[in-house]
Parts: sequence; structure tokens; C-alpha cells
Amino acid sequence: MSKTADKWVKMPAGDDQLSGLCDKQGLLAALDEDKSERKGMSKDGTTPVDGTPAVKLTKKAGGKTLTMYVASEGKPYILKVTTTGGSAPESTTFSDYG
Repeated sequence: MSKTADKWVKMPAGDDQLSGLCDKQGLLAALDEDKSERKGMSKDGTTPVDGTPAVKLTKKAGGKTLTMYVASEGKPYILKVTTTGGSAPESTTFSDYG
């Protein structure tokens, strides 16, 4: 498990190593670079994400499960992305669109 799991990491203001993570549009564009990741996703019901109704989309490949939660009301914003299985599970939640 990563030494930074479940912790905040403070970086110097001028350090641009992780600047892309702070740019929501850049991060979302990076999520969409590999179109094959989204191809083959199946609707797996609905569930709220922080109170917002969402469609749950899943795809299993290579021992991992990719799950994407997309707002089902209003604009279809990505609300959350999780990867389980494998050696590096991840979860990212998006909010404050607009």
C-alpha cells in the first residue's frame, strides 16, 4: 500500500509534478485519452453519489474492475471513478462542476 494512502500530501507551490491533478479539465481529458477503457462498459444499475443520482457503469478486464458513476440528472458529468482488483486500487470523486 502506498505511503500516502488516506493522507494529504503538501507540495511546494512551484512544483509542477502533479499540477495536472489540480486541473479538472486536464484530468478529465486524460481519463478520456484511452477510449478502449470506456468501450465495453455495461450499465450496472443506479446509485447516488454524494446525493446525486448516478448511473453505474462497469467493465472487468485483466483482473481489475473499472466503475464509472455518471450523473443521471442534468448534465452527464462523471461523478466518481473507481478501480478495484489488481495491485493499485483507486477511487476519485469529482464535484463542483461549473
